[in-house]
Amino acid sequence: MTSPESTLPSPSPCPPPPSSLPSSPTPSSPTPSSSLPPPPSLPPTGEVMVLALGRKKQRMLICLSILPNLFLAFLLSSDALLTFTSPHHCRLPGPLPAPQILNASLPWEKGDRVGDSGGLSQCKQFINGTQSGVENCEAGWNYNVTEGLRINVVTEWDLVCGQYWLVPVEEVSFILGVLTGCLGLGFAADRLGRLKTLLISLTLSVVFGVLVCVSTSPPFFIVMRFCLAAASAGVYLTLYITRLELCDPSLRLLVTMVAGLTTVAGELLLLGVALGCQSWRGLLGTGAAPLSLFLTYGIPGVFPESPRWLLLSERSADLNSFSERRHRERDEESFTELDSELSPSTRPHLSFPELVHSRNIWKNICVLGFTS
Repeated sequence: MTSPESTLPSPSPCPPPPSSLPSSPTPSSPTPSSSLPPPPSLPPTGEVMVLALGRKKQRMLICLSILPNLFLAFLLSSDALLTFTSPHHCRLPGPLPAPQILNASLPWEKGDRVGDSGGLSQCKQFINGTQSGVENCEAGWNYNVTEGLRINVVTEWDLVCGQYWLVPVEEVSFILGVLTGCLGLGFAADRLGRLKTLLISLTLSVVFGVLVCVSTSPPFFIVMRFCLAAASAGVYLTLYITRLELCDPSLRLLVTMVAGLTTVAGELLLLGVALGCQSWRGLLGTGAAPLSLFLTYGIPGVFPESPRWLLLSERSADLNSFSERRHRERDEESFTELDSELSPSTRPHLSFPELVHSRNIWKNICVLGFTS
């Protein structure tokens, strides 16, 4: 006998969860980014200058930033003429000796290179005109100047033979001066402003240019050349940065090429002045004296501070100098961008280690180093 099959009731399906369950209120901390307004974007570099100064004023300032390159070439490109070593030999008594007397008074030295037969010694002479022995030049040297300056630092102070080591020291100090000026005055251009750094560099260039021209000894000349190179590099770098901030990105290449051609024109003018004055003091004085004229850039209204730098350095008080133009053309909507500034809390503050680890900076250094 079989018991009837007992059917178990199937479980009823669970009811769907409510669409919204009340939850206990939990304190939520607001994110700092949600309470801060998005930072306003600055207009392009060239547009800042156009908005603050006007197109005509912008073009005039670009020309004023290019003009000093014509005379900076005298200070930055004259080192080859100042330290050029002409063929020389020991100074012999009497007037300029004939070739027969030179052959009898100067020993013959073999050439250092293969195939070089050598020539008369430039640092030795026979003792008392006899070939019994040789000695160093006692009465100085005579120079056969056929090119370059007739009087440069080598011929004036006899920087040959035992004193020749001062020539590479001067060249190295000049290069180190340019490097020091780019680093020191370039940093000052970001901290103090473009205009202040430009005026300081111009003043130092004029002062050290005069001190170089009145140098009375090689050590003093080397020190002053170092300082002059640093100041001249500061002028060149500050003007370079100012030009980039003055013009639109599409015109930067053209403006940079014009500035480079102006420097080349200054180098060609340097050669013409060298042929005319024939003295290293007059050559450097010709380059340093005109730089004093550019100190007039410090007159208010002639060469104003870069509005781009004022915006990025939070100098809102100095931006009031451009208020007249902004109020006169207030109907333009683009002028409102000059009034928008980043608050100090939202503006990023970068440190030097963070800049070193930036990939774009290293890329720009490689590009500029290759093109230089």
